[in-house]
Amino acid sequence: MRRAVLFGMLLCLFGGSVPLSPAADDKSEKKGAAPYVHCVVFRMKKDAAKDAVESAIADCHKLLAKIPAVRSVRAGRPAAKGTPDVPKMEYDFALLVLVDDAAGLEAYLNHPLHLQFVAKHGPAFDVEKLQVFDFLNQSK
Repeated sequence: MRRAVLFGMLLCLFGGSVPLSPAADDKSEKKGAAPYVHCVVFRMKKDAAKDAVESAIADCHKLLAKIPAVRSVRAGRPAAKGTPDVPKMEYDFALLVLVDDAAGLEAYLNHPLHLQFVAKHGPAFDVEKLQVFDFLNQSK
């Protein structure tokens, strides 16, 4: 279990991400590194629409990146080539959100754009398999 959690966190940090738009990169560059990390690993319900993953990923960038507390957003499908010799986790896409602190995370979670994202895409998510990791980046 620990290995799966650790792998999930590493995967969120280093794999399966889609580059941000230039405007979003500028936003995070100007403010510096955000130490609070919110990572979500999504699995879709078997009956989800074929375009559900692509639509959710697009809305991660379109909606969630606009939330004022958010410094950076990364979202995407699993990378074609992952870490060798590590058990593979089956998932459809992952989301990584960087904020400054716990208050920023709370503001993100309660923001109308996040609630809109959940209302729109939540019915397609397999909530029992949803994994959420929140941690503080410890650089020193």
